[in-house]
Amino acid sequence: MDSSIVRATLLLAAGIFVGVVIGVTISPAHRPASTVVQAGDGGSAATANLRLKSGSHLESEMEHPNILLGNIVTVPFQELFGVLSALSPQQLNELAVQLQNLPAGKETNAKVAVFFKAWAHLDPVAALRAAAGFKISETKTAAVQSVITSADAAQAKTLAKQIQEWPADVLAREQRNGFLSSLLMKWSDLDPVGAAKFFDTMQAIEWARSHSDTQGFQGAMNGAINGWWSKDHRAAEQYVATRTTDSAGRQMASTLASYIFAKDPERAKEWVGKLPDLETRRQAEHVVVIQMAVNDPRDASEYAATLPPDVREATLGGAINYWAANDPAAAGEWIKGLSGPARDEALGTYTYSLLRKDPNAAAAWAVTISDPKIRDKSLNGIAAFWLNKDPAAASAWIQNSGLSAADKTRLLALTPGG
Repeated sequence: MDSSIVRATLLLAAGIFVGVVIGVTISPAHRPASTVVQAGDGGSAATANLRLKSGSHLESEMEHPNILLGNIVTVPFQELFGVLSALSPQQLNELAVQLQNLPAGKETNAKVAVFFKAWAHLDPVAALRAAAGFKISETKTAAVQSVITSADAAQAKTLAKQIQEWPADVLAREQRNGFLSSLLMKWSDLDPVGAAKFFDTMQAIEWARSHSDTQGFQGAMNGAINGWWSKDHRAAEQYVATRTTDSAGRQMASTLASYIFAKDPERAKEWVGKLPDLETRRQAEHVVVIQMAVNDPRDASEYAATLPPDVREATLGGAINYWAANDPAAAGEWIKGLSGPARDEALGTYTYSLLRKDPNAAAAWAVTISDPKIRDKSLNGIAAFWLNKDPAAASAWIQNSGLSAADKTRLLALTPGG
């Protein structure tokens, strides 16, 4: 055989052998096991940096990578979600442990928020359980709130139950209330009836009432009740009416009364008038009357004047106060047409409204009040303010008034330093 042909054949065979060796070396099966996600053409460099931690006890197990979370904040959510969705529950918990061991600070909180946001889309219950393991309050808040924000509304009940069952040493009262508030708002968008009944179904009504000082929590509960009413008027009204024996229940009733009035004023008046607890009825009537007064103070005052005596005084006072602040002359003319207790109650508020602008006019109205208790209270307030602002004018009015000698002495004694 010609030597040139033999030489060419050997070179071709050598080239094929080298090509095979190179191909095997760079094939996916022979890439380093340390990379969980590689950045291809157009891929994220940040995602490419999610790698196995060197020396990890999980490194030997290809299915349990221990991802370094150094730049997780810069990873686009969909890419991070894709990485985490391929991991097992054990792997995800390992990552949570890494985060728990990071130093406290804004950077750690940001990483925690991003990680738990993505995890909550996969398994909010497991994510919330892991979030409870953080020792630093701010970091724990970042984790839990991210889970609550990202979780589907259908999971709200389960998450609320989980948070409520956490021991006292896991969460401070304020944190627990804040988280439950967020969950109730999310839950009420999907199922306001279920959200409103949460405390009963979870056998936690007493706990809820003992923490009713938390405004956000109460607001969430009120939102659930209002949503329930939109779906079933009678059921929501009955539910609230039977829970008006404490401050939390009264606040709930007032809020619902306001909500109903905005939709159906006559229905609101009827429902409030039938509330069984007197103090609840007073508060709710006051809320309704003030809403009326915003648009028509005269109509609000006329309605308040027709209420039963046990709720009328404070309610009528609220309407008159609003009216007098905007049109004192019109309010005064209307009061002239009243008689009996309603007139005295209206004047008790009206004179106070006039006090700062015209104490002389306020005093002139006050002496016409028939009820001694209301009259004395009104005159005392006027005299104390007026004697401090203009002692000479106040003293002259008192001396020249038709009040009894005892009343004059009592009022003049209110002079500052007197």
